[in-house]
Amino acid sequence: MRRFLAVCVISLVAVSASAAPWSFVVTGDGRTDPKHSPDPTGINQPALTNLLRAVTTLQPTPTFMMFTGDLVSGTNLRVTMPIARQFQAWQDIVKSEATNLALLPLRGNHETYGDPDGATWKAMFNPMLAANNVTYLSGEEGFSFYYSPPGHPEALMIALDQFMPGNIHRVNLDALESALNKAKADNVKHIFVFAHEMAFTCTSHGDSDNMAAYPDERDKFVNLLQKYGCQYFFAGHDHACDWMAIRHPNWPTNYVLNQIVCGTAGAPFYADKGYYGDHHGFDLKRLDHRGNTLGYLVVTVDDDKKDNPVTVNFVPFTVK
Repeated sequence: MRRFLAVCVISLVAVSASAAPWSFVVTGDGRTDPKHSPDPTGINQPALTNLLRAVTTLQPTPTFMMFTGDLVSGTNLRVTMPIARQFQAWQDIVKSEATNLALLPLRGNHETYGDPDGATWKAMFNPMLAANNVTYLSGEEGFSFYYSPPGHPEALMIALDQFMPGNIHRVNLDALESALNKAKADNVKHIFVFAHEMAFTCTSHGDSDNMAAYPDERDKFVNLLQKYGCQYFFAGHDHACDWMAIRHPNWPTNYVLNQIVCGTAGAPFYADKGYYGDHHGFDLKRLDHRGNTLGYLVVTVDDDKKDNPVTVNFVPFTVK
C-alpha cells in the first residue's frame, strides 16, 4: 500500500523549530460477528488482544491510540449481554494488555444498541477520557472532545460523536467550529479530526448510513475542515481500510482533504462497492484500499520534513 506511506500536507503555520518525530495510532470496529458464533462479550477478543499487543510493542512508542467506535456489538438478539458488561469487558482487556497506552475511545453506532441515550457510555468511559485530560465540546459533554497529546501543543485531535439523540449521522457544527477557532487562535499546526462514520461513501455503507444521509450538513462539515486547514479526517464504520482524496472546485487547488477509513480491528470484513452515491459536486479519488486485512494506522508527525510532515502507514496484524 505505497500510498499509505506519504501524502503532502499543508501546515497552518510554518514550523519554527525542529522537534523529534512522534506518532499515534488509529483504528476501529473491533466488535464480534453477531451472525457467526458471536462472542458473548460483544468483542472480537482475540483480535483486540493481539491488536493491543502489537501496538504496545511499536518503536517508537505511540503517543496515544484513537479507537473510532464499534468497540462492542451492543445488545441484540444474538449478543444478549447488557451493554454495561460489554463495555466493562472491553476495558478489562485494555487494562490487561495496554496499561500504559493512552487510549481514547469514540462511540460508534453499535455502542447505542442497549444504550440509546449514551448514559452508560458516559458513566463508564468518562473516567478513561478524563484521565487523558480531554476537553469536551460544548453541548457534547461525555461524547465529543478535543485533545492535544502531552508535549505537543502544536497538534489538536478533535473527536466527534455522530449519535446524539436527534442528530444521528451528523456532528455539532457550531461546537466543531468553536474548537477549530481555538486551534487557529493557539497557532496549532496540525489538526486531525475523527468520527465513526465517514463523510463520503467509500466501501459498503451507503449514503443513507453515514454523513451523506444529510448532504448539506456533510458539506458544511468538510468545508469547515478546508477553511481551517485540516488535512486528515479519520473514520471507521466500513470494515476495510480506504484512503480517499477529496477536492472541490471552490477549494484552493493545492488543498486536499484526506478521508481515511480504518475499520479493521476485528469486525467482520465488508465487501467493497466503490465510491457510489451522490457526491454533491465533490471530486473523490481513491488513493488506496485494503480489504480482508486486520490492521491499524500509524500516523507520524515530523516537522523537520517541511514539505511532507505527516505520513500514514497501514500496519497489518495477525491473530495468534
